[in-house]
Amino acid sequence: MTDQLKPTFTWKKKQTPRRLTSLLCPDQILKAFFHDTTDAISISNMDNHIVLVNQAFEQFYGWSLEELDASPYCFIPDELIGETRQLFDAVRSMGVHLTNYETVRKRKDGTHVEVTLSAAPIRDESGTIIAASCVTRDISDRKRMEKALRQTETKYRLLIDHTQDIVTIFNETLQRIYVSPSVEQQLGYSPAELVSPGSLEITHPEDIPLFLAKQQEVFHTKQPVFLEIRSRHKNGGWISFETRGIPMLLEDGTVKNIMFVSRNVTERKVSEAALSRIKKESKIIAEHTDDLIVITDQHGDILYLSPSYERVTGMRHSGQMCFQYVHPEDVERVREQFYDLLQTLEPRTCEFRYRGAQGDWIVLEAKGAPILTDCGECDGFIIVSRDITERRKNELLLRQAEKLSVIGELAAGIAHEIRNPLTSLKGFIQLLKPALREHHLYVEIMLAELDRINFIVSELLVLAKPHNVQIKSLSLVALLENVLTLLASEANLKNIRIHTSFATDPIIAGEENQLKQLFINIVKNAIEAMSGHGEILLATSAKNDREVLITITDNGCGIPEELIPKLGDPFFTTKEHGTGLGLMISRKIIKDHEGHLEISSKPMEGTTVSITLPIARASKERS
Repeated sequence: MTDQLKPTFTWKKKQTPRRLTSLLCPDQILKAFFHDTTDAISISNMDNHIVLVNQAFEQFYGWSLEELDASPYCFIPDELIGETRQLFDAVRSMGVHLTNYETVRKRKDGTHVEVTLSAAPIRDESGTIIAASCVTRDISDRKRMEKALRQTETKYRLLIDHTQDIVTIFNETLQRIYVSPSVEQQLGYSPAELVSPGSLEITHPEDIPLFLAKQQEVFHTKQPVFLEIRSRHKNGGWISFETRGIPMLLEDGTVKNIMFVSRNVTERKVSEAALSRIKKESKIIAEHTDDLIVITDQHGDILYLSPSYERVTGMRHSGQMCFQYVHPEDVERVREQFYDLLQTLEPRTCEFRYRGAQGDWIVLEAKGAPILTDCGECDGFIIVSRDITERRKNELLLRQAEKLSVIGELAAGIAHEIRNPLTSLKGFIQLLKPALREHHLYVEIMLAELDRINFIVSELLVLAKPHNVQIKSLSLVALLENVLTLLASEANLKNIRIHTSFATDPIIAGEENQLKQLFINIVKNAIEAMSGHGEILLATSAKNDREVLITITDNGCGIPEELIPKLGDPFFTTKEHGTGLGLMISRKIIKDHEGHLEISSKPMEGTTVSITLPIARASKERS
């Protein structure tokens, strides 16, 4: 049977002039088309044994002809062997032509590929079928592209026709001497229209220089070339083709003709353009949104992170979902929500704290949902997170404002009740003032303190109805020394020593009584944090040219770290008999003076309160 396949094939062609027929070289055409084509070609005998394959077949499948002879069905999946036998039995027994039949084949490495088969019977001179030929074409890339387009944009539907390639042969004078019949299906021309004398030029004018250059390259290098060109359809439109130019060599190695195998890629180009446009639009949205976008595969491994992720969190692309920057108190809950999303495919919403790019904690609201294919299968997950830190801060401020409103109403009533006895006390002391000339200093201090108490009571009314403060220039050190004078007796009673370190004495702008109240509250808290034999350091230093830093440090009992954020909340206190209002009012005073307050503490080691205030005039250094 093998010997029957060796004779030169007889090519059936339409009637052409004798001169044109003599130019055709069937053996060279067969050699170029059979061995150099990218399609896998095999020929099987009547016993269904493969007796001949081309190089593309061995490269595509990985099986040699000897291996195929030993196991004819090794490249066919087991479940398709029966179907394949029926098809090729019909080709050999009834002369059926099989065109572009889609099926699956198996490579030697075990991978399965999607292919199209075109099979035809081979007859001898008497017309008897002696074998069957099969052309296999890999359509895996096309299938993957169809799937990608469906997943990216469902409204776009890819229409890819299973078309045959156009085979064109040019001679050494660059004239077409052969065009395959498939040109009529692709471009609307008959082969005779394109190979006859004075035939049409159908190559796009802009592509002709490239086409001629590639032809010359084949003649000089004797190597295949690849190019994309546009050809004019008979209706006037332009069709894009992916073309491979293959040299057809004579026995002496010279290039006699060039065969071009052209595949219609117009629809692929349109699809690629649509996919490119969709990806470009998606990229623009993803790169300019402030939302944090994460796309993972079906196993939860990260495929894409939006640029906003790095801007907000400092995190770059990572193969696996990372939870190390989630707040320790939230990490278990976040991890549980994420794995529930992977397992149940049900959308999830989760709020948690995340370490930002600057090292601070930001609050994220994350919404995760599965990405489903047209078949309803999960192809991955998308998680969109939004920074809601400011929103949560505003909500907290709103709640505090509501508390202040209630406190203000209560404070107004208390202040009214306190003012009555204060008026009596101040009046009687003024009456006794002439009789207490020997203790004039004490009387003045008592009157001053009554005035300060009256002012503090007035400050309670600020919680109910704010008023304009009287701002004036003050010496910071003189103000602090005045405060220490008032608190010296209480510190001495508890055997607490107060040290000062005034590195700078700036002039600040503020309301004197409010600032005194602020520092009295802070220093008094430090005194009350120590049971006795403690020390307090009150220091000033220049933070920069525009601000001064005041620190009050004690070595008292300290405050647990988890309670520090709550300090300043109405009615929250760490003292046994505290009200939780002193630090709240102190924070308000600092805010009114455009300053900042920070508290750092460690249990059993002490607490440091840092107050930053703006400088009204340049400070003077103190020794």
